[in-house]
Amino acid sequence: MDDEESVIGFEALYRSMMMCRKGVLWKDSVAAYYHRGVERTERLCQELHSGRYRAAPPKHFTITSPKRREIASVAFRDRVYQRSLNDNLVYPIMTRSFIYDNWACQTGKGTDPARNRMKEFLRRYYRKHGPDGWVAQFDIHGYYPNMRHDVAEENFRKKLPEWAYERVVRILRDQYEGDTGYNPGSQLIQIAGISLLNDLDHRIKEQLRVKFYIRYMDDLIMIHHDREFLEKCMEDVREELRKIGFEVNGKKTRIYSLADGIPFLGFRFRVTGTGKVLMIPDPAKIKAARKKYRRLVAKAMRGECSRESVDASWQTWMDHIGKGNSWRLRQRLEKFYQELWEGEEGHGNQKTDDDARGDGRAGERRGPGGAERGEH
Repeated sequence: MDDEESVIGFEALYRSMMMCRKGVLWKDSVAAYYHRGVERTERLCQELHSGRYRAAPPKHFTITSPKRREIASVAFRDRVYQRSLNDNLVYPIMTRSFIYDNWACQTGKGTDPARNRMKEFLRRYYRKHGPDGWVAQFDIHGYYPNMRHDVAEENFRKKLPEWAYERVVRILRDQYEGDTGYNPGSQLIQIAGISLLNDLDHRIKEQLRVKFYIRYMDDLIMIHHDREFLEKCMEDVREELRKIGFEVNGKKTRIYSLADGIPFLGFRFRVTGTGKVLMIPDPAKIKAARKKYRRLVAKAMRGECSRESVDASWQTWMDHIGKGNSWRLRQRLEKFYQELWEGEEGHGNQKTDDDARGDGRAGERRGPGGAERGEH
């Protein structure tokens, strides 16, 4: 539906509230709103219909992992309205024209499907060109902080009905002053992020005709057998990004040999000489995790947190790296973790680089009977 009642009607707002409460009902503010959900929803509905609705100023805070970011936290009441606007209208319209290989923040997509798609790309590439090739990888410098407001608003204006565009722009302008920069934290900013480069995606696929192209938010990757072709594509993409106010990160934007492996979403993807695709955990992530769990175990031993919470966190991390080719690494890490609890940290301080190099070869080692030892 594309009428206003599908966004600001009581039923739409109530459904949105029920979705927004999931996983956060333990928060006092959310529980208080939900406890009087029918009354609060009716009041919000009336304010939106009468034009008396005013959003509360967002709260800003900083997160440091996986990298430092400024986040804008929206009040629960405002989140209910924004989610209804996003889910019932903005998301269906904006994502309608996306290319298949835009993988961030969409229903049925995300990090795991994106990693599987990368594996599929590499298998297809190997069948056609063998293990040799080139990779062009782009990383946009300060994607959200450098996002121009006029460009983001124009992106919405081209696709949305006028009344919906006006509501979206009002929310964005109320929350963010100036001409440049957004903080992740709301769904509308998220949809702005995944849709802003949609025209560039189509240019890469349909005009430059890059077959093996994948994008996850501001991480763009092309694979091709011809380096000169990728150099031309890279210059073209740089120019298109400049037109909408972005510059690429010089250190992370480069062309390199496929044999070096592709860093993507916390893993490094490699193709062996036999065509086997390896997904190896990022050594930097392993190093950071070891440091983190040394600290958490020490806190638990001092009684500042429970062992159960540390064990649960550890298991989640191990399940994550278990998605890749990491059998030997996981054996070493389990030993490291056990020794932390036993107080034998000296044994747990082995160089992370050794772990990483070992797992780079683990996928090609053979276990008993000559079988390749992969993820398990």
